[in-house]
Amino acid sequence: MSTATGQSGLSGGQKIEAIASTLQACSYDGRPVTADPASISDGAPQECQVAVKRIMDYTGLPANFVVVSGPVPNAAAVIMLDQNRIPRRVIAFNPDFMKTAMKLVGGDPWGPTSILAHEIAHHLSGHTIVAGGSRPDIELEADKFSGFILAKMGAPASAATEMILAVGTAHGTPTHPDKNTRATAIREGWTQACTQQGRRDCGSGAGAAAPVSPPVTPTVASGSEPVPGTLAAVRPTLPAPGSTPFKYGRFVVDETGKLDAAKARAMDQRLYSLAKDVGVEFTILVVDDLHGLSADDYAWAMMRQLRVGKLDVGNGAVAVVAPRQHQAAVAFGPGFAKEAEFSDPKKMLLEWIDQGWRYCDDADGCGGWTDNLFNVFNFTLNNVQNTKWTITYQTLGQLSDHFEQVAAERARTNRPWNDAVDQPLGNLLRISGKITSLDPPQGIGQVTPAIVNGPLHYKAVSMTTDDGYPVILYIAPHTAGLMPSGAIKLNQPYTVVGRLQRRGDKSKQASALWTFSYDPL
Repeated sequence: MSTATGQSGLSGGQKIEAIASTLQACSYDGRPVTADPASISDGAPQECQVAVKRIMDYTGLPANFVVVSGPVPNAAAVIMLDQNRIPRRVIAFNPDFMKTAMKLVGGDPWGPTSILAHEIAHHLSGHTIVAGGSRPDIELEADKFSGFILAKMGAPASAATEMILAVGTAHGTPTHPDKNTRATAIREGWTQACTQQGRRDCGSGAGAAAPVSPPVTPTVASGSEPVPGTLAAVRPTLPAPGSTPFKYGRFVVDETGKLDAAKARAMDQRLYSLAKDVGVEFTILVVDDLHGLSADDYAWAMMRQLRVGKLDVGNGAVAVVAPRQHQAAVAFGPGFAKEAEFSDPKKMLLEWIDQGWRYCDDADGCGGWTDNLFNVFNFTLNNVQNTKWTITYQTLGQLSDHFEQVAAERARTNRPWNDAVDQPLGNLLRISGKITSLDPPQGIGQVTPAIVNGPLHYKAVSMTTDDGYPVILYIAPHTAGLMPSGAIKLNQPYTVVGRLQRRGDKSKQASALWTFSYDPL
């Protein structure tokens, strides 16, 4: 399924134009989406909107998409342009989606729920959009999420897989795996959620007969005793590093049970609002056990595991504090890292362990030291809150044309410089082109030595865009580990998302991007 974005402020005509120009999605079962765009309508069926809300209640995350009715076989994540022609995330439903989907599985309401969870997973994970639809790896990730959410909602494992077994293909395609492989991924996600809930029937695949209401608070892990005044009574169980990727319902997790409950809830709400209003996700994990890993490796494992932030713009981070093992680390997505590069949170977290943990590790818990822990992140959180995370331009030529027009308008009107609207640097854009060198030359108009030889150890590769611009891509060391396609490859065409670091031209000076994600075409 191709992922996309959406905004409710569009007129019907704008929605028709947007979907008509971007029908690159696939249906849930892999069929191409081809339909008359005149059949688009502004609102999705009420039952679809209610079902989406129920699923989102189990994630604990704000929706980063809107729902509409569209000419799709069932439900699809598609690209939609807003009034400024900026892509937004949308899920489009066939008006008869719920009725048709339930009929395919003998009237079972879990069938359409599994499709909805799959589509939502694409958006929550920020899967990068490429022409021609999806890829098998991200389809399986969305399938795992579907199984995970249905288990949390109370579905039996058999109900979680029945839809894909009914409508999936027996043989894989370039975009979608075969139905048995997808059913296996769904069962893995289902088992992961079942195990985390501390249930003893996970091997049997048993579950509730119909969707259940979301719990008001997560269940305490078996065998743990909450300390009065701490977060222990509402903390969820973390997954083991390297297990099934999924989104989950808290931004602050305290396995030690020592953080002040009210202060942790306030920080959790702040981080929820950051995700809802800005689109940035930040998770703080105070853990008892690093499972034999270093704090750095644990943080990066959880970054991949929890799918924190949006994959395409890299705006997520995971902070790990293991006070009893005297370790701490922060894993930053590539986009988030740019807003944190002048801070040293790891050093400050270790200082918090040295100075404050002895006051936390008693019957009264951390008390005011909880605020001292959270204050470590104030600088970075303020930065990301005031940063633009919308991909504004789809080509370098589009950005260049816009700012040439801005320069001409300023010259004509003698208007003074306005950094808010006249500065091309810092804009997020998506470009496509071919990688021309994995070791481009350093110097004026090429690679800046201070960046690749600096403390952040960026790698530089060169690209020529489809519209003819030479570009230097600066790639942070951990980026390849977050990308489904692995390390970037020579002579391979890619779609790249990044923030403009330097604006060049087609002849003398290459443009440069801080690279946040890439997808092979």
